[in-house]
Amino acid sequence: MFLFVKIKNLLSNPYLAMALIALAVQSVLLVFFYSLPDPLGLSMAEMFEGKTLWQIFMAFGAVLAMAGLFGFARAPRGLAVFYALYFFIAVADYDVFRFSHQRLSYSFLRTYFHISNITDATTVSTLGGDLLGTVLWVSMVVLCFAGGIAFVVAYTLRLRARRQTLVLDNRNGAWKPASRKVPGVMFAVGMALSLVPLVLFLTGTRGWIEIPVTHTKVDMRFTLGKHTLTAPILHIAAVETFEFIHDNAKITEELVSDLDAFLPKDFAAGRSDALELPMYRSAPAHEYRAKKPYNIVFIMGESFKGRIFNKMLKGDTAVAPNIWKLANGAYFEKDSAGNALGGALWFKNAFSGGYPTVRGTMATYMGFPSHPNRDVPSFYAANKFKGWPEFMTNYQRAYVTVSNPIFDHTLPFIEKFFEKEWHLIGEEKVEGTADSLGVDLAIDVLRKMPTDKPWELSFNTISSHIPFYGYPDAFAAKPDDAMTRYRNAVRYTDQQLGRFFEALSARPDFGNTVVFILGDHDTPVDSVDYMVPQPLGLSASQIFIGIFSADTALLNGLTVREDVASQLDLGPTIFDLAQVREPNHFWGYDLLAQERPAEQPSVFFSQNAYYLGFRDHVLTGGLENEDVYRAGTGGESPYALTTDASDLAWKKKAVGAARVVRSVLRNDIMMP
Repeated sequence: MFLFVKIKNLLSNPYLAMALIALAVQSVLLVFFYSLPDPLGLSMAEMFEGKTLWQIFMAFGAVLAMAGLFGFARAPRGLAVFYALYFFIAVADYDVFRFSHQRLSYSFLRTYFHISNITDATTVSTLGGDLLGTVLWVSMVVLCFAGGIAFVVAYTLRLRARRQTLVLDNRNGAWKPASRKVPGVMFAVGMALSLVPLVLFLTGTRGWIEIPVTHTKVDMRFTLGKHTLTAPILHIAAVETFEFIHDNAKITEELVSDLDAFLPKDFAAGRSDALELPMYRSAPAHEYRAKKPYNIVFIMGESFKGRIFNKMLKGDTAVAPNIWKLANGAYFEKDSAGNALGGALWFKNAFSGGYPTVRGTMATYMGFPSHPNRDVPSFYAANKFKGWPEFMTNYQRAYVTVSNPIFDHTLPFIEKFFEKEWHLIGEEKVEGTADSLGVDLAIDVLRKMPTDKPWELSFNTISSHIPFYGYPDAFAAKPDDAMTRYRNAVRYTDQQLGRFFEALSARPDFGNTVVFILGDHDTPVDSVDYMVPQPLGLSASQIFIGIFSADTALLNGLTVREDVASQLDLGPTIFDLAQVREPNHFWGYDLLAQERPAEQPSVFFSQNAYYLGFRDHVLTGGLENEDVYRAGTGGESPYALTTDASDLAWKKKAVGAARVVRSVLRNDIMMP
């Protein structure tokens, strides 16, 4: 009886009562988070495995700690409002991340939530991602707000009634707030739970522990990365604060030296001030191939895997027969002996500059790799640095896309690079034929390009996007085997590109046109060999890059290049063809006239990790205290932990380069 009375008295404390309700709500949310269909592949069975236990610690710790803080402040109604907002943001953050793999941060909001986007049907549908997700998301939002408002109203009425009673009957003295003992205990327990993951992160703890009874293995290594799906308010605030301090670290000569390891030699030689402008150089002074401005066709193929496209060099031309025909001059004119004029460059060791598409786009068009937590396009679009289309001031430029740029996060880029000259296929598209309609639109735009001045046309494809069902049923079967579907999807895209090549080759200025075809990123589809260990969690980003032209003066025959190429190299190469000779911030090499040293890797940063692509191997690992993994021959062999001194030296350089990039982006010091 005494225990019952004690519990009843404790529950009469509004802070404890609300904290218990909040813990119950948080538990329900966790069940939803791990049971809903999710691109990360999370499941209920994995809730307490790996690193997720620490996420639960943070979630419950945040609930208790904030209850304690509001208890000290004697603000029960404030706590109710906080919890209502907290769970609203928790649900919204999870669903946004579930669909777009971006956090519900200030940067995200300023990108998407302006009037033109809010009224867009694609943006609205993004909130839910699917019917079940949308229904649950809306329901949670309503319950969060309704619950918070109901408590505030009920508690206010109760408080007024209690105070009125005590004023009329003052036998027991004035009403006093609840004891601070309960808030103190909740705050202490909450902070303990919240700080355990942070301590693990700061100390770089390694190893596994096994929970008794359940025998669940828990990874002692914790990261404040994208997989933290709980405690969003405090998590986002903590990460933003940490990054702000970290980003404003002074750029030193040592960090610049680390950055220079990834840059052409003429980059460092052409700097005006390495410490103030570490990513800005004078116009490169190497020998250029182009003696006139060329028309540019720039095609970014969805998930064009280098490993698969390279099989065509060994005879498997069924992968993309029309691209293979283009590489071998089938669309070019013939000389008197019947030999095709023009040629192609085929890069066997080519790598993306970022993952997913938004990062690959940024790296390709802006010439430096994306960076952890700095990949929201609006951040780049709002600053001084430019994409390569903006340097082509004497060109007529246009962009065609088969996917809504709001959906794939590229709208700020497109609007900045092409202004109003971008085109989206209509909403009346037939399922599975987006690339067909995209090529139709690209051909239509191509016909409007001038013949008396240089022009540039960019477009993307989509059919080979995971899970590789983006082609008509009549074209090919859609078996359970993902690799078969991937090849079918690529072949379908290639079929549509063949129509575009035919239209392009019929133009009178085809001989003065250069075609670029590249992947936006790789895709983990073919085998376990391509699985990269955490923290990166992505496939090795080996992509296809090919450059084609009917002009024999520029290219002659099919040349297979062994040196490392990257999306970062596309800008300098286009500058050669467009005769742009201006100072710039582009990291890469002119692929027509330069070769990257074999020992120098391409690089990208993704979330809290980096990826380095060498000619004969790849490295991947975390930016700070994470492990380093190595794979041979472009990712074709399984990844293994490495302690090789050379590998660790490259890791140090990647971390230093990342710090420079982050500081430059934060402080907007790219260009004078």
